[in-house]
Amino acid sequence: MSTLLETPLAYCREKICPELSSLHYATVFQPVELKAYWLGLFTLNHELRQACLKQLEAGLTQVKLGWWRNALANAGQETNLHPVIQAISRDVVAGVDADNWPVLINQVAAACEPSRFENQAAWDHSTRATISPWLPLIAQKFAQEAAQQADLKNPAAYQALLDFWMASTQLCQLLRLAKYLDEQFQPIPIDSLRQHGVTAEQIRSRQHSNATHALFTQVAQSRMTVADAAWKQMPADLRLFCRPLRALYRMKVREFRLHGPQPALLTEQKALTPLRKFSISWTTQVLRA
Repeated sequence: MSTLLETPLAYCREKICPELSSLHYATVFQPVELKAYWLGLFTLNHELRQACLKQLEAGLTQVKLGWWRNALANAGQETNLHPVIQAISRDVVAGVDADNWPVLINQVAAACEPSRFENQAAWDHSTRATISPWLPLIAQKFAQEAAQQADLKNPAAYQALLDFWMASTQLCQLLRLAKYLDEQFQPIPIDSLRQHGVTAEQIRSRQHSNATHALFTQVAQSRMTVADAAWKQMPADLRLFCRPLRALYRMKVREFRLHGPQPALLTEQKALTPLRKFSISWTTQVLRA
């Protein structure tokens, strides 16, 4: 391992990537520099969320978020970089337009607040808004890694990535429903509940029925359809670069299928074995599944 990345990687692993975690296996086959980059992105999101969720006073939250905004915007000039910025890399962070950082930070903060969505379009819009500010960080690193430069500024390529990431995130939110209910967050659109004859009270009281099973199956299948179609639309080089995101998505799909025909998402979260996670990551990274 490069000695320059030892501390940043150790920092990121301690924060968000313990052994046997999905993220550990999703990045296990990545070269050290790319592993640090991907873990750096996830750790930055974690740090910003913690600043929003753990501060007792709004003023302290703003101070912490302001510190991050300045650290990110001034990465090109700083001599003592935060380990997360080192992991992502100075060049990547400095290459992102400074105006993007307030947007990214505000979107992370907004995502910490419980939301309700009237329909699928509203859920999609909210999820895309949360993810969009991260795309410039993908573009900067991809520009360094891609063998062919022709597609780097192809809007359709990044729109496909945005749609893939959106649907993958929504599938994750569905799978974590049992936990999110404790945090007053119920992401399934009200229209979808209504179409399946499921009430908000049934969800809050964690009552499973044939209707909730059908609801969860329909929502999950629709998210998988969107994600798989978007992935196929991405250029081959961008798909190769984003394989850790693909591995995480495939783990979520497998996790949902463990529930069988009656997904009990209101009361339990299925867990993949380490061997299954390793297998999914290997087929994604090596066989490019």
